[in-house]
Amino acid sequence: MVYLNIILGIVTVVVSAGIAVYLSWPNYQQVPPHQTRRRVEEETNKTGGRPTNKLESQKCRKSEPGDRCASCTEEMPSDDMYRMQCGHALHNACFQVFRYICPNCFMCGQTVNLTMPGDPCIICFDLLTKDEMQHLKCHHALHKVCASELKAKGATNCPLCRASM
Repeated sequence: MVYLNIILGIVTVVVSAGIAVYLSWPNYQQVPPHQTRRRVEEETNKTGGRPTNKLESQKCRKSEPGDRCASCTEEMPSDDMYRMQCGHALHNACFQVFRYICPNCFMCGQTVNLTMPGDPCIICFDLLTKDEMQHLKCHHALHKVCASELKAKGATNCPLCRASM
């Protein structure tokens, strides 16, 4: 019985050592092509190369007609641009989807959507849903019912920031 315990102990040590050696070997896995391409583009951009993508040149300036939409990357005509407070713009249809998904601008990261679905209504404190939200000019949102009651009572300013409704 003692010999069996000694043999099991030796086998356990040998197997553990084998696993440790196997796991310590370097991994020669190839880098996926999309990561290699991104790294090359970043190095090119650092050395003074041209912008790495279509939107890179728009990050530090206000959007203009003819620029590309940050959501769909298609060109924006002047009559189909929704300009956010940060100065960047999206297509009108893209902004209507964007305003319920992300609070920050895709280009600069500035907060542009102050109220998101799941936030509490500032009037009744129930959670807002996409279908019940009505956005004010200041980009705060209320339930449609709460907004209509507020207007019926003669309110002309946003209850949060006092901007004109």
